[in-house]
Amino acid sequence: MSNSDTQAPTPGQPIPNPPDFSVIWDDPRDAKLTWTTFPNYKTPVSPLIYAVVGAFMVGGNAGLEQAGLPFEVRIVRINTYPYMGMVPKDAPPEAVMKAMGLLNRAAPGVFKMMMSKMGAGMSKQQEAALNPLVERFESYWLEEVLPEIKQHIAYFESSDLRGMSINQLRAHLAEMLTRVERMGALHGVLMPMLFAMSQFEELYCELFEGATTLDALRLTQGFDNKTMEGDRALWRLSRAARSTPEVREILSQNAAGEVIPALEKSVAGQQFLADLRAWLAQYGQRLNSAFALGEPGWIEDPTPAIQNLQAYVAMPDLRPEMEPAALAAEREKSVAEARTKLAGYPQPIVARFETLLKAAQVAAIVHEDHNFWIDQRLFYHVRRVILEFGRRLAQAGMLDAVNDVFYLSPDELQNGRDLPMKRLVQERKAEMDRFSHVTPPPMLGTMPAFEMTDGGSMVRALFKGEMSPANTSNTEMNKVNGLPGSAGMARGTARVIHSLAEAGKLQPGDVLVTVATEPPWTPLFATASAIVTDSGGVLSHSAVVAREYRIPAVVGTGNATTTFKDGQLIEVDGNAGTVRVVVEEQVHEPALAG
Repeated sequence: MSNSDTQAPTPGQPIPNPPDFSVIWDDPRDAKLTWTTFPNYKTPVSPLIYAVVGAFMVGGNAGLEQAGLPFEVRIVRINTYPYMGMVPKDAPPEAVMKAMGLLNRAAPGVFKMMMSKMGAGMSKQQEAALNPLVERFESYWLEEVLPEIKQHIAYFESSDLRGMSINQLRAHLAEMLTRVERMGALHGVLMPMLFAMSQFEELYCELFEGATTLDALRLTQGFDNKTMEGDRALWRLSRAARSTPEVREILSQNAAGEVIPALEKSVAGQQFLADLRAWLAQYGQRLNSAFALGEPGWIEDPTPAIQNLQAYVAMPDLRPEMEPAALAAEREKSVAEARTKLAGYPQPIVARFETLLKAAQVAAIVHEDHNFWIDQRLFYHVRRVILEFGRRLAQAGMLDAVNDVFYLSPDELQNGRDLPMKRLVQERKAEMDRFSHVTPPPMLGTMPAFEMTDGGSMVRALFKGEMSPANTSNTEMNKVNGLPGSAGMARGTARVIHSLAEAGKLQPGDVLVTVATEPPWTPLFATASAIVTDSGGVLSHSAVVAREYRIPAVVGTGNATTTFKDGQLIEVDGNAGTVRVVVEEQVHEPALAG
């Protein structure tokens, strides 16, 4: 192979496709864009799930527009894999884009200065759109966004799916997609949320010399939210189990899948099972991943909850620093210290600090609460609607199994009375199976003509969250560098986990190493001694929840899941953003004790 064959494409040039991943673009213009895989979704996606995600994304673009961002997000399904692309609005002509790319290569200093001026202009536009929301963020969330979210959830909860005729169910499917799109728009609360946290963090570091991002965000931690509320309730269940010998033995001696049958045979177990089911009714309306519609929710299969209970029962006590009162005390101490330092500052600066502090504190709550209502409950109910369709079609003999419904499209469910559904399902299953053995390239289309070093203050905020660019410069065999996500240092046994199906191998004190965590993963944070992720920034879900649990986190490493192996003793420095192997062997108690 020649040297040129292995070189990365230059900016503005087409990205070569691997031989086993040829691409035919439905719209030739899409080949001019840059498409990337979803960090959390690197497996084939079925047509029906793709349609739901697409509807959600359409609604989400309303939030981008509200924030004054000059692009929208689109997804395409290529060889059964979902790809995401940012499509600029009113993009400059292709000739202008090429000229900018050439300027970047020929005179990077001039290009950087030009982009800085453009970024300043975009910041003004974004701040004009978002500052009014930030200034009233609490009422905006509590009085406008959250009530509408709850109305949509109540609609799904009150729908009698089994009592609907097939025509009513078809109408309900159309309404479901409309409401998913609207919930995607409400999910746009992420924009002012991230903006508030980012603006506060930047102001704090600007005002106080030597302050770090984590210093600033300490002032936003320790407020109650739905994530921590559910996790604490599960912990209390584990205390009840631990204090009841019969239940404790059942949890300790049985595999997760065997626990419920064992509880049903025990008098004490039946009471505990009732309490567990009450927890599931309140907090178990969730899937293992937001768009994992083809997998059982926790109410259907409570294995993830039981695995967490089993881990908790083995732990005598919750770490003292995880108590809400301790977090709140640390926060209030930091707030008081900041206000003391601000004494003597001009009043407009103090007022801006207080406005952003309040907004960032509310945003820290919203960061998790919107997950509870939208990313968890909404998609749990979407799955219920889809399964009802599958049940009807399977009963009518049009499908072999209920879950085969995921291989059909919404239009086929609405109008496909005479379609050969079984044949379509088999063809699509075969296609997805074939591509499941292929590694999708991380990027498709065309390399960007240039990197947007500063697309404005809201773009900076986005890049501190889940969209944070991962580190691509890690080359050491037993060490990675990432971003400080949560302060502190810890040593523990590495456990590389790619899905909740693997979560049972995480033992108390282990370090959770993963691509990224999602809201259903949060009970694992009580078991783990630290969190390490491939993707995400300081405002990502992984980092925010790790700070609430007071455990170190290093995020955005790019390659932690391929660098570390199960059983290695690793050290996580959440202050410096580094993770390194201390001992290779699985037997390392002396080193761990030291």
